[in-house]
Amino acid sequence: MSKNGMRLGAVALTTAAVLGAGGASAWAATPAAGGQSLSAIQAKAAAAISLRVNDLNAAVIKVNDSKDLGTDASALAAYLQADIAPLQALGQKIAGDTSPSTALADAATIFTNYRVLVLALPAARLAGTSDGIDITTVPNLTALSAKAASRVNPSNAATVQPLINDLNAQISAATASTSGVAATVLGYSPASWNANHSLLASPVSSVQSAKSDISKARNDVKQLRSDLKPPATAPTAAS
Repeated sequence: MSKNGMRLGAVALTTAAVLGAGGASAWAATPAAGGQSLSAIQAKAAAAISLRVNDLNAAVIKVNDSKDLGTDASALAAYLQADIAPLQALGQKIAGDTSPSTALADAATIFTNYRVLVLALPAARLAGTSDGIDITTVPNLTALSAKAASRVNPSNAATVQPLINDLNAQISAATASTSGVAATVLGYSPASWNANHSLLASPVSSVQSAKSDISKARNDVKQLRSDLKPPATAPTAAS
């Protein structure tokens, strides 16, 4: 490869769903009173808690295995782990309840106090995606932009410089979109979600916008890689 040539490697976009999707609840909503035996209530509660604990544990494993999150991985894993022990303790309490009414009241808190499927896991996915863009994808793209800029010369400036300008604009737009997303969504509580079921709509929109910006930036990198590829040289005959 010519020392004046440039090689732009592929930029790995952070996984859009770092943590995967949560499963379906054992109850579609808060369990209704009336006609259920104590054992039936306890079984449903145990299933609902087990599902949530398993999803949280699986998400923690994915966070710990991620290469995109840097030092933020430990904070995100801690966020996901925070509900595990309390949910398990709640399961033990329900298992020890002696009346259907008490078991139903305790089981209802699975949904009102631990919004695992509709808040905690989606918030962690948003935070993970946002952090991955900020920590890994944007720095990689920025380095490639600088590398491309160092190869601009009078013969290629008209073609290459507009691509670099657009690449930088997409990097800036993605950075602006993800700014504060992780801290915001991880600060939401079940009570705030209970009061506003559209709580995550704005962060979702911001992350989607950032992903679109990153996709456009990757297209710029691809074109730069093509435009800055050194011309092939014909082999010379050995003397």
